[in-house]
Amino acid sequence: MKKTLLFTFLMAIVMFGVAQTVVFSDNFDSYTAGSYLAQSNSAWTTWDNLPGTSQDGVISTAQAASTPNSLYISGSNDQVFPFGNYTSGHYTIAFNYYVPSSGNGAYFNLQHILLQQWAFECFFYNTGSGYISVNNNTYQFTCSCDTWFPILIDVDMDNDLASLTINNTLVHTWTFSSTTSDPGTNQLAGINFYAGCPTNPQSGTYYVDDFVITELNAALIGEFAVSPNSLYTSIAPGASENLNLALNNPGTGSTNYKIITTYDIPDPDTTSTGMMEMAWWQLGVYVVGFDSACQYDLAVGFPDTMMREHIGKTLRTISIPLSAEITSAKIRVYSMGKQMPMDGPGEIIYEQSFTPIIGFNNVTLEEPVIIDGGDLWIGVWIDQPASVRPFYIDSVLRNNYSCWSKKGNSTVWQPSNGTNDLCISAFIDGTPITTWLDISSTEGILAAGEGQNISLNVNTSGMSIGESHTAKLHCFSTDPDNRELVVPVTMNIVEVSVNDYNQIEVSIYPNPSSEYVNVTADLIERVEIFNMAGQKVLEKSCNDSHVVISTGDLSSGTYLVTVITNSGQTTKKVMIR
Repeated sequence: MKKTLLFTFLMAIVMFGVAQTVVFSDNFDSYTAGSYLAQSNSAWTTWDNLPGTSQDGVISTAQAASTPNSLYISGSNDQVFPFGNYTSGHYTIAFNYYVPSSGNGAYFNLQHILLQQWAFECFFYNTGSGYISVNNNTYQFTCSCDTWFPILIDVDMDNDLASLTINNTLVHTWTFSSTTSDPGTNQLAGINFYAGCPTNPQSGTYYVDDFVITELNAALIGEFAVSPNSLYTSIAPGASENLNLALNNPGTGSTNYKIITTYDIPDPDTTSTGMMEMAWWQLGVYVVGFDSACQYDLAVGFPDTMMREHIGKTLRTISIPLSAEITSAKIRVYSMGKQMPMDGPGEIIYEQSFTPIIGFNNVTLEEPVIIDGGDLWIGVWIDQPASVRPFYIDSVLRNNYSCWSKKGNSTVWQPSNGTNDLCISAFIDGTPITTWLDISSTEGILAAGEGQNISLNVNTSGMSIGESHTAKLHCFSTDPDNRELVVPVTMNIVEVSVNDYNQIEVSIYPNPSSEYVNVTADLIERVEIFNMAGQKVLEKSCNDSHVVISTGDLSSGTYLVTVITNSGQTTKKVMIR
């Protein structure tokens, strides 16, 4: 199983003849009393990824199942532990729980998709009883207040089964992929200790101690690697050429992938072809906002499949209708975010303040943003007074791009849990470019140990000698450690095409090798060596036809050696003993 950075230690145990692995454990005793948990240990986070704030649980000595410390949840605490999106394997999540009778009760939930889809919710009264909510049903249980009791969650994704045991009594067994109300995803994403209770949100009070995640059967983890990590060709005008990109999954489970091409366009053609509006909403029929004064972002996106015909145009105007006066506002444009699973918008790449008015706010960008072929994300930042409903939504949620939000300084975007599109429009204009890169496969699934070669056709029709163009292949996957790998592509237009991209003469010997390899080719410019996970482990720049590469510091195994020459490049496998 692949190591995950969230896990702080790993140890093997044997119980009842079954090999088990504790993949994470926290008894909270190594932290300073009064400190914030997520600020003390980055394996934990909060709902809005804001360690050290009021969402972060506090280390307490008031109660402890194992002295001296426990985790205290109250007020606006919203503690999250992300598991890493397991889709196979068999796990248990165990912890001790303390519900004071002087409080209002307690609550936690387990999640299929982090911050988006609940596997079940568990509610505790302050009178020694409670219930779980799963698959449109509730199941009652009894427990004891003012004393510690154990909780055990068993999740077997290989058989799609889960069970909850409280105080050594089985509460219920169910199909794990169910949600609190509907069928869902057979995935283990995270647990959420929120200061809730059966009667009122943000009024729960409880303690957690001795949190342990145990792996009974290892998850099948898909991995993702691409080679080479950059592509280059010199080609004559009016010609075409095929380049190759190797995709590999050295993991134990399957991996989904998706490739999106973006183009670098330093000087877009702004000649008008007619202003075009892009929007999901059709008629704003409701207004929304917050009861308290706050600042928040709202955003909508348009996928790359919609943007391909507009590559090279520019975003000129963002339009936002407002129904009430607000303090201040900014329009924002965001980079493309991660795709699998979707995280919503990426980083802010452009923002511009405007004076908000009631009605349509049509904000013309002082510096138009180029449409590069990736997802286009636009939005608005709002500083809203208390008890104001300034923003319009419609009555339909059309897809998972049409309604995203985040509050305050949070770095985590939330998709809509409702049925409404945000009323935000983009207006684009300009002349699109003629795209020059075509990919044989933009998405698919790689089985464990499987590799696949992707063909990329470069076409220089209509181009002239001396031109140079660059693009990027954004290779997204479900590998949690390599969710996005970016491969730059460079094309130079020359008088005569060079040898076919992957047919340049290269010799690498000895193979297998122990201490060094010889590389011979026609005027080598650079040699790069990658491990089978796609990580570059060695790079050497040169200007010679014969290069000696020392491999003595490399671990035994198979490596990919990429040789870049003035005529192109090629990649070969080399075994290091």
